[in-house]
Amino acid sequence: MKVKLLSICISLVYCCVFCSLIIPYPTMNNLLISSNAEQEINDTYEEEETVGLSYTTVPVLNLDWFEYMNNYFTKYITIRVIDIKSGEEYFVQRLGGYNHADVQAIDAQNTAKFKKIYGGQWSWVRRPVWVEIDGKFYAGSTNGMPHGFDILQTGEGGHTCIHFLNSKTHGTKRVDPDHQNCVKYASTHVDELNEYLKNNNVNNN
Repeated sequence: MKVKLLSICISLVYCCVFCSLIIPYPTMNNLLISSNAEQEINDTYEEEETVGLSYTTVPVLNLDWFEYMNNYFTKYITIRVIDIKSGEEYFVQRLGGYNHADVQAIDAQNTAKFKKIYGGQWSWVRRPVWVEIDGKFYAGSTNGMPHGFDILQTGEGGHTCIHFLNSKTHGTKRVDPDHQNCVKYASTHVDELNEYLKNNNVNNN
C-alpha cells in the first residue's frame, strides 16, 4: 500500500514538472507593470474623466440702467473698472448721477491709471469697459473727461461718467449712441473677459 502511494506521489511530481515545461508560469515581472506604463494608464484615465469639463465661463451681464443697474451700482460703493482695449484696470466710487453713474477714481494712484488709458490726456472719447460689482461683471462705457463736481479731489479735477444699457446723458437727456456702441462691444467680448481673468489669476468660479 505504501509503495503504491509513493508511486502515485512520484507520478504527480513528474506530471507537474512536465506541465511546467509546456505551460509558461507567470513571473512577478510579468505581473507588475512599469512605472511609465502605469503613468500612461493613469493619464489616459484622467483624460477620460475630464471629458466635457472646462473652465467655467464668466458671463458679461448687459442690464438696463433704469431697471437694474441704478439699483446695483448704488452711490458711494467702490467698484473695479476694466478697460477692455488696454487691459488696464482701476477703481472708482459712484458719487452721483441719475441718468447714468457719475464716478471718481478713489485715489491719486487710480487717477493716474485712468489717465494713462487715455494716453495721458483727458478726452471725451468713449471706451468700452467691464464693471465688476460684487463679483459679477457688467457691460459699460466710460468717457475720460473730468467735469463738474470734484468731491474726492484725487487729481481728476472733476468726475467722469459710466453708462450702461439705455442710460442717458444728463445734459440732453438722450441715449448716447457712442456710449451704447461701447456697451454692446463690452457685452459681446465675453471670451476676452475670461482670458483676462485667467491671465490675472482671478478666480470667479
